[in-house]
Amino acid sequence: MKINDKEVLQSYILTTAKYDYSVYEKRILYRIIELNQNLLEGKKLNSKYAVNPTLHRSVEYNMPYSAFLTDEDKDKNHKRIKEAFRTLSQKIIEYEDNIVYKCAGIVFNVNLEKRKDTITFYVADWIYNALMDFSKGYRKYELVTAMSFQSEYSMRFYELFSNQSKPINYSIDGLKEMFKISDKYIGRPADFIKRVVIPAKKELDEKSPYTFIYKELKTGRKITSLQFIPIYQADKENKDLKAKQLGKQTSTRFYLEPTDKEYLMAQYGFTEKEIKNNCDLFEELYQVLDKGELIDKLADLRRFASETINPKGYVIKSLKSLLNDVKTAKEEKKIKAEKTIREKRTSESQSLADVLGNFK
Repeated sequence: MKINDKEVLQSYILTTAKYDYSVYEKRILYRIIELNQNLLEGKKLNSKYAVNPTLHRSVEYNMPYSAFLTDEDKDKNHKRIKEAFRTLSQKIIEYEDNIVYKCAGIVFNVNLEKRKDTITFYVADWIYNALMDFSKGYRKYELVTAMSFQSEYSMRFYELFSNQSKPINYSIDGLKEMFKISDKYIGRPADFIKRVVIPAKKELDEKSPYTFIYKELKTGRKITSLQFIPIYQADKENKDLKAKQLGKQTSTRFYLEPTDKEYLMAQYGFTEKEIKNNCDLFEELYQVLDKGELIDKLADLRRFASETINPKGYVIKSLKSLLNDVKTAKEEKKIKAEKTIREKRTSESQSLADVLGNFK
C-alpha cells in the first residue's frame, strides 16, 4: 500500500509513556492518531476509513488491513496485524486523580472481517481524548518514516528526537523503564547500548531525517546516563512534505483565496510579506471558515479599522478573536452533543431498569 505522507501530532504524554509497543502496535497507534488529526483539521476521510462516537463512552474506528502494512511487508496474511490488536487490547492504560480512577485497554472489541479486508475496533472516550491532548506539548513526525522502522526502539527514539535540536539527558534506568525492559541488562549498561541504542541509531541514520549522536555519562566508573544530541539529516526528509512546508512560506495560495489576498492588499495595504508573517492565522481560518466567509468578515471590519491608528493590527487582532470565537463555538457544540449522548444513555438505562422491574 502506498501511504500518503503527512506529519502527525502525537500527545507528548503518549510519546514518553512507559510501554514497549511492537512495530505493528505502533502502526495501529499511528493510524489512530492520524485519523484523529484529520478530524481536528476538519478534513474529509477516505471512504475506507471512519471514526464515530458511540453512546457507550467510546469511539468506533473502521480501517482496511492495508492501513497497517507498508510496501516492504512480505507478510500479507494479516497474522501480525491480528496479533498486534490482541496484544494492544491487553495493554492497560490507567488514569487517576483526586476525583476518579480509570483503566482500560488501549483498544477493545476488535472485529477483523477477513473477507471484507476491514477492521473495526473501539477506543474508550477518555483514552481518545488523551491521545488528542496537546496541553502538555507535542511531537511532530512523518507517518511514512515512522511506519518504515522495523525496530520498536527506532520508533521510540524517532518520536523522542523528531524536530528536536537541544541535547537531552536520559538515565539508562529511565530509558529501560520507558521501554519496559527494566528486567534486562541489569548492571550491564554497555550491553543496553550495544543491543538497543546502537541498532536504533543505525536504522535512524539510514531512514530518518532525525537521528542522534550520544555520549556516555558516568558516575564514578559506571555508565549511568546518556546524553543525546539530535541530528537533522536534510537528505532523508520527505521532499514532497518539505516542499509543501516551504510552499506555505513562498506562496499564499496554500491558505488564502486569491480574492481574500487581493482584498487584504487593496483595502488594508497588507504587503505579501505581512500576509506570510501571519500564515498560521490565515491557515487556521481557512480550515474553519466557509468559502467567502473571510472576505465578508474583512468587509465588516473595514469601517472600524479605518478609525484606528493601526488598521492592519486591528484586522489581525479581530481575526484572532474571530478564530477563537469559532473554536469556542465548536467546543460548546461538542460539549452539548456529549451531554445529549449522556442524557440519552441515562434515559435508556432508566427505561431498561423499568423493564427489568416488571419481572420482579
